Amino acid sequence: MGFRCHGFVVSGCAAGFLVAFLMVTVLVSDSLWLPQVSVLPMFRLTNPKDGLRIELEGASTRNKTLIIGVINKASVEDNGMLQLFLQSMREGGDTAFLIRHVLLVATDQIAYNHCMVLQLHCHQLYTDTVLLSPALSIQSTSLINLASTLTLFLGEVLLRGYSFIFTDMNVMWLRNPFARLNHNGEDMLLSGDLYDIFYFFLAPSSLTDIAKAATVHANCCLSDKAKFADLTAVLDVWKTYNNGTPNVTFPAHNSCAKSWKVSSTFVIQVSKVMFRKRVENSFWLMHHLVAHAQTHQLKTSLQAVAVGNKTLVISYLNKAYVEENGMLDLFLRSLKEGEDTAFLITHLFLITVDQTAFDRCKMHRLHCYRLVSEGLNFSKEQLFMSDGYINLVWQKVVVLGEVLKQGYNFIFTDMDIMWLRNPFSRLSLSGEDLQISCDYYNGRPYDDSNHINTGFFYVASNNKTIKLFDMWFESRKTLKRMHDQDVLEFLKSNGVFKRLGASVRFLDTLYFSGFCEVTKNSKQVITVHANCCRSIKAKVDDLTETLEFWKKLKGTTTVSWPQHRA
Repeated sequence: MGFRCHGFVVSGCAAGFLVAFLMVTVLVSDSLWLPQVSVLPMFRLTNPKDGLRIELEGASTRNKTLIIGVINKASVEDNGMLQLFLQSMREGGDTAFLIRHVLLVATDQIAYNHCMVLQLHCHQLYTDTVLLSPALSIQSTSLINLASTLTLFLGEVLLRGYSFIFTDMNVMWLRNPFARLNHNGEDMLLSGDLYDIFYFFLAPSSLTDIAKAATVHANCCLSDKAKFADLTAVLDVWKTYNNGTPNVTFPAHNSCAKSWKVSSTFVIQVSKVMFRKRVENSFWLMHHLVAHAQTHQLKTSLQAVAVGNKTLVISYLNKAYVEENGMLDLFLRSLKEGEDTAFLITHLFLITVDQTAFDRCKMHRLHCYRLVSEGLNFSKEQLFMSDGYINLVWQKVVVLGEVLKQGYNFIFTDMDIMWLRNPFSRLSLSGEDLQISCDYYNGRPYDDSNHINTGFFYVASNNKTIKLFDMWFESRKTLKRMHDQDVLEFLKSNGVFKRLGASVRFLDTLYFSGFCEVTKNSKQVITVHANCCRSIKAKVDDLTETLEFWKKLKGTTTVSWPQHRA
């Protein structure tokens, strides 16, 4: 089971403590289908299975919703940003009760101790860097590393089923924002900065209606001192308004404006850099958040489908394969009608690359994994060696490498392979790390000159195969416009298998047959692959004919397969 986000409110911080986020609301339910990438080793979480559970339970409401803010040494000083933040909540409209639902994430020991003295809900975030000032450069490595660690922390909160608003400390909460955050199924709601900095300075008070404002953020402001001064002025006006003086407006942000008193050319340059970096870092951080969630969902899915020795069968689906009487139906038919293969359906793990394929997969009550790749559309048929085909096969390699890293062995099979007999008896390991099918087989099972086909292979999870898959994927950068099979063939021909110390066996086409080199023996054949064939329609036609012959010929003498006319 995975998780799906419902409602995520994010905005950028112009030059403050957290580059990527200003205010975030996340509501979680049953499944999160996000792009798959590896989580970088420098990211690590804190106390993920002990204190955090207690802290989340203590701060959240009954529907598992809370507010998360980040504090550090600078923000907890006297007349610091935390003090002003709490004051805004105490004096805001219907906001005072929210203080008991705030979880403050401290990035250093001083901030954590201060939080505990105030008897608030506190969590200490352990990082490899210490961020003492929220006014670091937007390009600071320390800032990026801290933001990355915080992002994974937020991902951990999601994975535990909690919904949250994330807020910077330099946001004044004047009214309860939840009424405004009622959503219509949105996955993410973003607040935003004013990107035209001169417009901000020229007419600041006209931009915010005091009768409607829920929050006021000290964005587009360079120093903490300026933020504190202008936010204090905002709270003073707010207090006057609440005391019955309706005709007031928020003051001009004079201190923040003065913090920008440099040449107009420099202001324009800095604002452009800040905007660009803010966008880059926001996407970068979100990329790793969804990666963390996707890895968790993959791990859970694998546990459900694998047999006791952590072995499973993997294939992939797109919209073109799930049409009625299409490739998926044919593949499942072969498993149901094959010898000792029907039970393998329960151990089949299908990577779906579009929503239509995923929905059809679930309709068949199969184990389905939804892969989403930004900017890529795999819903239509991908002809051999088209751009879509190449992108698709590399996405496959990424996921398979991650499966190995999770400790699972697997057979990978293309959907255009008919399973007529259970292949595991023929794949009994003699220490091999990889066993792979061939378009053409030379009769020598350990000879690297065999011409491989990556449509069917069995791989054991170990350090050698994990390294092989990493090298396989990375080699696409130098071997451009080559699909996965040609790249692996290149690595084989250049001795990579031997250098890794990997034992590789090449599978005999007598048993693992295909349209390139057809078996002559129906008594021995295990699988039949529609290789050397370009279109799905042609494959479906000839594989259907193959299955019809299989039904008639089971138990008879040796007979040749039909010609593959399509």
